[in-house]
Amino acid sequence: MGRFQYFDHWTDEQRQDCQTRAKVREFDPGQTIFVEGRSPVNYAHFVLSGRCMVVQCLKMIKVLDKFGKESYRLADAQPIEDEITQFHRRRSSRMIELGQSPFMVEGQNFKLSSSSLTAANCLPVEELKRLQSLRPIEYEYRFLDVATFGCGSVFGVGEHMDDRTVVARNRVQCLLIPRYWLLQKPQNQNNVWNRVRVFIEQRQPSRDKLFEWFLSDGRWRRMRTQLREDFAAAHPKTHATALGDVPTLCRIDQSDVFA
Repeated sequence: MGRFQYFDHWTDEQRQDCQTRAKVREFDPGQTIFVEGRSPVNYAHFVLSGRCMVVQCLKMIKVLDKFGKESYRLADAQPIEDEITQFHRRRSSRMIELGQSPFMVEGQNFKLSSSSLTAANCLPVEELKRLQSLRPIEYEYRFLDVATFGCGSVFGVGEHMDDRTVVARNRVQCLLIPRYWLLQKPQNQNNVWNRVRVFIEQRQPSRDKLFEWFLSDGRWRRMRTQLREDFAAAHPKTHATALGDVPTLCRIDQSDVFA
């Protein structure tokens, strides 16, 4: 804890309480350290040693216009669920599998059957044909290296991590402190952790900004290829080098046939 200036104003009681709550974890190279919405999401991570990278997943929809030209649209990010939301979703799924409805009215439980679900979800024939004729959506995924966390860095204090993952570059050692305890008033003097969260979000580009950079880089690559092809077509080679133009001694030295 002495490596971080965030804890300089803490009292001895706070340090002892933190030692009983915190834990140290080690991660191998390539191992996932932090994913928003998954365990241990309720811990703030302080990097003690090693380096880790922030990987952004861009989920895009490939669209073809009437001329057959490809274009991309950014798909919606995967919704982030906290532990309470995940608990209620799993509970509702189990109750539906058991044939029970998760909704209670006046103490009565309404059971669901396959016939009732079919009747509720029935659609007109024209609508079914239209849905069947639609082309399935094609998704394309690109992974971008957004940032690097080194020794002394902190993440997981509540910043936006839509479709982002923190992965270890080499062997990483992190100090994990419960976020709920860290955000309490005695440990959050002068709103320091919220300011750290804002600082991290300002230093890292947003998901929409990364998508704009991806499209700009794609346009530049296409234009560079087109310029190269146009230059090669306008300036054909007048003296094309053939194999016979290379001296025999050079070909013998670089060949294994005469070895």
